[in-house]
Amino acid sequence: MEHQQSVARISCFSCRHSKRRCDKTLPTCQLCIRRGVDCRYPKRRAQKYVVLPEGDGTAEDGIPAKHDLLVNKTVDSDRSSDWDQQSPLETSGATASAIQSFGTATAIQFIAPTLFREARLEIPRINITIPSHVTALTGEFEQIRDISATFFSQVVIWTPVIFRKNFFNIALNPLSPRRTEGILLSLCMKLYCTPTTQDERDGRTALYKATKQFYCEVEAAGILSICILQSAILIAVYEIGHAIYPAAYLTVGACARYGIALGLDKLLVDLTGENNTGRPWMEVEEMRRVWWGILILDRFLNLGNPLRGLTTKDPEYDDYLPVDDWTFLNATAKPQDNLRISAAFNLKMGVFTRLAQATYLVNQALKFLSSLPPPGDANDTVDIAKDTAQLRRTIWALISVTKSEFDAHDLATCCQTAVSYCAILLLQEAHWRRVRISSTEDAYKHMFTESEHVLENLARMAFCLRKDTEEGTCLDEEFPVFLMQIVYQGALTTIEMGQGNPNKEIKERIAIYKWLLQHLQARWRVAGIYLSILQSKEALMASVV
Repeated sequence: MEHQQSVARISCFSCRHSKRRCDKTLPTCQLCIRRGVDCRYPKRRAQKYVVLPEGDGTAEDGIPAKHDLLVNKTVDSDRSSDWDQQSPLETSGATASAIQSFGTATAIQFIAPTLFREARLEIPRINITIPSHVTALTGEFEQIRDISATFFSQVVIWTPVIFRKNFFNIALNPLSPRRTEGILLSLCMKLYCTPTTQDERDGRTALYKATKQFYCEVEAAGILSICILQSAILIAVYEIGHAIYPAAYLTVGACARYGIALGLDKLLVDLTGENNTGRPWMEVEEMRRVWWGILILDRFLNLGNPLRGLTTKDPEYDDYLPVDDWTFLNATAKPQDNLRISAAFNLKMGVFTRLAQATYLVNQALKFLSSLPPPGDANDTVDIAKDTAQLRRTIWALISVTKSEFDAHDLATCCQTAVSYCAILLLQEAHWRRVRISSTEDAYKHMFTESEHVLENLARMAFCLRKDTEEGTCLDEEFPVFLMQIVYQGALTTIEMGQGNPNKEIKERIAIYKWLLQHLQARWRVAGIYLSILQSKEALMASVV
């Protein structure tokens, strides 16, 4: 009797309408659970399905499921949405049965992925209500277009991780089931492009808090989407640029986990990755570029502390690089356009592809530095100058490939050169510590040729920028956070050369680096933090003379 009571006599409306076989399970058939749709059964064979208006919790002449009650409460725009408030799914207008089926499907996908694929299960699409305070920040279609236009014109280095056609289809299409994800990404674009005010110098602006809160709510809903991951990357870059720690470090770590959950890590060793059969090629390439973006940030965060563990697996010599930027932005990329790291050093590539190559070499430097035995180890036979000679030559070869395309002014926005310089200077400083330099003469004696070129080029860039300013040119260009790091790294190395008693040339270089950081802190707070560290370093070096 119990079994008879759990099965309906007639197929549900949804299965009848789609001409599918219904298992008639009460309160919801398995097919409706898989599809994430409302499941209602007729009371009599001839009964027709009545489409109810959204938000109506009753089924006219139908058998309402136990969990088929609509939760149609919205977030109060006049107060913040805390964790003790309702789930974003509950405010989305989704039925309780749809929410339950969504949670079941996502759990099965993680716990038993093979079964999920073999059974051809699907994750039902559940849209999330966009809070009114978020809508007020992003505006309507015209404002979203303006936000994206500003982002795509200014943020050159992170533009290549977003496929514009997909973004516009998601964010600007009012019928898109993924519009909430597009609005979140639009909000993160606005966050990145909005300078802080004097009253919000710590970077934790009202816009930042609202963006972070909305991101957390969307992520907590359990939806896995490349658009949500792109949003997290922009939040991480903002946090790095404004020195919001440890949030920046934790956000990048969360990006790595999220990317692995999406299977993005597989795209470095396999052109199509995992479970991407039938997916448009441009979307697959977008996913690969997003994963490279995470690898770049993960290693960038370790430039100040190479001993800190990385969140992501090291890229290998035969891993696939992103395609050339122009072919991606123009949506003309093809599978045969993807090259491996080992094959692309002598070919002309886009900025983001070169940055990926540079990141591979930076990773080699970080890996070497993290493996060094502790100072004073009796078994220490490491000779950094000798052991890193080939790596330094390879890094410099990569720099030389694009050298003709970038003059002293362009170096300020050339991210692949900036991170390559950082790797060389990190190796240099480690070598100086190993040989225990005690004077400027010692520093010059044990300086790598590559380090000498790096410091000369950095000083030339800084002097050019100051000259432009003195001649009336406004340096309002959008400088990437990588610039602050290499200026800081160059200044640290130069202060180390002075050993507390710098000569005239060293003093001039330190002064120009400080001037540049002082200028850049108006846009990125981390420049001011770097400036404070340099001043402390100078004081410490002078105190031991």
